[in-house]
Amino acid sequence: MSIRKMNSADIPAVLKIQGELAFQDWNERQYEQEIKAPYTYSVVYETEGNIVGYAVFHLLGADSELLSIAVSESAQRNGIGSKLLQAGLSQLDLDKSDCCFLEVRENNLKARRFYERHGFTLFGIRKKYYADGENAALYRTENRSDIDPSQKGV
Repeated sequence: MSIRKMNSADIPAVLKIQGELAFQDWNERQYEQEIKAPYTYSVVYETEGNIVGYAVFHLLGADSELLSIAVSESAQRNGIGSKLLQAGLSQLDLDKSDCCFLEVRENNLKARRFYERHGFTLFGIRKKYYADGENAALYRTENRSDIDPSQKGV
């Protein structure tokens, strides 16, 4: 079990997880661009040679963003999502009060509870943000006491 940087060979497994959860519609080209972008931090969680989770962050100084995080249904409830989230948050510069933002579907209560447990605070709603007209709940990190700086460099 390990977290490592995402590479091109991982994209089919990432797309499979994305399709299984049906929450996003990125394509192979978009993941390739994210992997190559100098401001992107993309990681996968691998266990027994299988990728069971991934996360994509934009590290933009004080205003970083979690773009996507997912764990295969068969691997959920094992702390993998927390480890992936921690890997990205550990890249923030806490001395400079860096903050991480994200948006999530307003009705995705499972995800919202997950983020709130990890120190994210709701700060707004974007009306009709998604193509289907659903609102987006906007979150940012507030409590940094659970960020482990020793994870930096994963």
